[in-house]
Amino acid sequence: MTGSQKICDLYEKFQVLYKSHVSTLIFFASKFVDKTTAEDIVQDVFLKIWHKRSFLLWGEGLSAYLYHAVRHACLDHLKHLEIKDRAENNILNNLKIEELYYRDHSDLIGQDDHRLKSIYSEIEKLPAKCREIFIMSYLEERKAAEIASLLNISKRTVESQLYKALKQIKSTLSV
Repeated sequence: MTGSQKICDLYEKFQVLYKSHVSTLIFFASKFVDKTTAEDIVQDVFLKIWHKRSFLLWGEGLSAYLYHAVRHACLDHLKHLEIKDRAENNILNNLKIEELYYRDHSDLIGQDDHRLKSIYSEIEKLPAKCREIFIMSYLEERKAAEIASLLNISKRTVESQLYKALKQIKSTLSV
């Protein structure tokens, strides 16, 4: 038997396995998740089995293995959704707390606005090249190496200009 013959036989066995179980596994998975997700999960399980060629090792227990793998994948998916929902709820709760804080401390909002205007005013007072580097770094969030490459200067020059800009802005604002 040649190598390509073995692959064809292997593929045929896999197709038989797939066709005989796919619909019942999707039905089973849809008890845990929606139909589209169930289809995706079943496809993923079959892909893993194909890549590992593990279906060759299982005899009669293969069917039970498939159900177990699909159930486990569904539960993993649900855990992932739960963790994601929990993170989103934490963010929303933090935003609500901040909103309450600013509502109770509305006098601080004006101070924040004034401070922000002062910072922008100080940025405008920087020398042209220093201001350009500062804006690229802090407002455009570029790395020093990227700025150096874009401006055709050394990374050390970028770092030096950033240091000067921060020193000037901090000294003016702290007074």
